[in-house]
Amino acid sequence: MVTKSIVLWYTIIIIMPSDPIFTAPTSPLRTRAPWYKRWWGIVTIILFFFFLVIGVAMTFYVGHLAWLIRTGQVSPEQLMIQRTAGSATHQAQLPTLASVDDPSFGPIDAAVVVVEFSDFQCPFCGETFPVVKEILADYGDRVRFIYRDFPIPSLHPQALTAALAAECAHEQGLFWPMHDKIFENQDTLSTENLKRWAVQIGANSLQFGRCLDSQKYFAEVEQDFQEGVAAGVSATPTFFINGRRIEGAIPYTTFEQIIVSELGNKQF
Repeated sequence: MVTKSIVLWYTIIIIMPSDPIFTAPTSPLRTRAPWYKRWWGIVTIILFFFFLVIGVAMTFYVGHLAWLIRTGQVSPEQLMIQRTAGSATHQAQLPTLASVDDPSFGPIDAAVVVVEFSDFQCPFCGETFPVVKEILADYGDRVRFIYRDFPIPSLHPQALTAALAAECAHEQGLFWPMHDKIFENQDTLSTENLKRWAVQIGANSLQFGRCLDSQKYFAEVEQDFQEGVAAGVSATPTFFINGRRIEGAIPYTTFEQIIVSELGNKQF
């Protein structure tokens, strides 16, 4: 019996581990999903394609603009006008910087107000002078043009004297003839010539001479200059067209397009 018992236990010990009934079940290992199937991977892919589409669209847009400019169908100035005109069409009216005591041309209730800050000895102002005259000839009945002084003596030594002379002519109702005379003879500016030109345009020479020699309108010129600085003027010419600042010598076509755009906006 003892021998049989030993044999039985030995059989149980040897055989039992190999019996499938006693084998511990093994669970398959859990494999992680690829990164592109996980939530953060999906978001990354979506964002990548979103910015890719934007980048491609911008590339085509810039390329199209470059092609239009290269083929002459549109000019950089026209692009500037479209951006400027569309930025604030329906916003509150911007301050025009129009003044009541400065020389002006055109109806006081005009739909478009153009304010020029200018320096009589500035070559770019001289370049713009015929353009302004042409604009006033074509749109003078619909545009109010105001001239304001912004002499820069450090660059143009005769600019302040010319500004004072123009104000003295304005005192006699002759600003625009003096304005034109100065720009037409910009290279020969001097106190003597300013007095000579005053006589040529019909001013009272004694009154003009006393006015100029005393610098009667220095405070007026200084006020224009300071208000220009406060409005962001740093160079001449600087124009404010219905309050929108545009710097530099503007060609006639650009000037006209801005004015026509502003006239069109006033219809709404």
